[in-house]
Amino acid sequence: MGRESSLEEKLIIKKGFELEYIPAVKMKRSLIGIISFAFAYPLAVLKTVRVISRLKPNLLIATGGYVAGTAGIAACLNRIPVFLQEQNSIPGLASKLLNIIAVKTFIGFEDSARYFLRKRNIEFTGNPIRPEIGSLSRDEGCEIIGCSQETDNILIIGGSQGAKSINRAIENILNDLSDKKDNVQLIWQCGEGEKERLIGECRRIGIKAVVRSFFDRMDAVYAATDIAVCRGGAITLAELSKCGIPMIIIPYPYAAANHQYANALYYQKASAGIVIEDNETMTDKLRDTLVKLLESEGLREQMASASRRIGKNSATETIANSIKDFISR
Repeated sequence: MGRESSLEEKLIIKKGFELEYIPAVKMKRSLIGIISFAFAYPLAVLKTVRVISRLKPNLLIATGGYVAGTAGIAACLNRIPVFLQEQNSIPGLASKLLNIIAVKTFIGFEDSARYFLRKRNIEFTGNPIRPEIGSLSRDEGCEIIGCSQETDNILIIGGSQGAKSINRAIENILNDLSDKKDNVQLIWQCGEGEKERLIGECRRIGIKAVVRSFFDRMDAVYAATDIAVCRGGAITLAELSKCGIPMIIIPYPYAAANHQYANALYYQKASAGIVIEDNETMTDKLRDTLVKLLESEGLREQMASASRRIGKNSATETIANSIKDFISR
């Protein structure tokens, strides 16, 4: 279940699954926003109740966020059991509410348990990761995406839509990487509308780069990567961790409750990543950190080991088995 004209619509339909459209209302933290939400939310839930009444599911799995919140409340009103999977260190309001009615709450970060009212239904599993992630060798990954096996490959990924501030920062330090251009290659997921210009900049400076708006084969991308510059999305960090990739994490500063920063700190405290804030000093700090990692293979190896060590790679199986046990009762 999801929204029309959304990222989930593109991905779910592309994967061959059916998508049921439901309305979802996000509460803006202002007086007008709260009043608008109070009027619109009951109607959204009522429409979703009708969808669930038609589908008659045995249970509902919610993955956090206001869309899942609407579906979870509607399922509860239909007496449908709800399971919650919360990816982030700091859960949002929808997840906090769903935890109260959920059969079980699976959490990706152990620290997030303290934000939930109900504790007994919480299980720390880590975050579910696609099974193909971490399955390819470095040589296979490089061949699939068309990059060199002989260079230090730097992944720049600002989420599925790219991140303009990260793109600008990398663009501003291309000249500083030019003295390493024989030994460095960029794997750059830049988002829509940026690709041609960034390809031109890399060519002008002489930096080898594979620049795409979006990569479909993230298993190959991760396999080919030696250092990642990324946002603090929970699933991205979990996937990078499984692959043992040293991370420079630049959290999205406007995420709800600054949860991306909390996600990133978890990896920094474990010595698996280095956190840089998205502000006016970001470009200089990113330049210095990248150069430091490129010049210290030992530091990269330490971070890679720490990254693998904290990853919980059995989350998908654990969650699925728990739900299957519930169904079979």
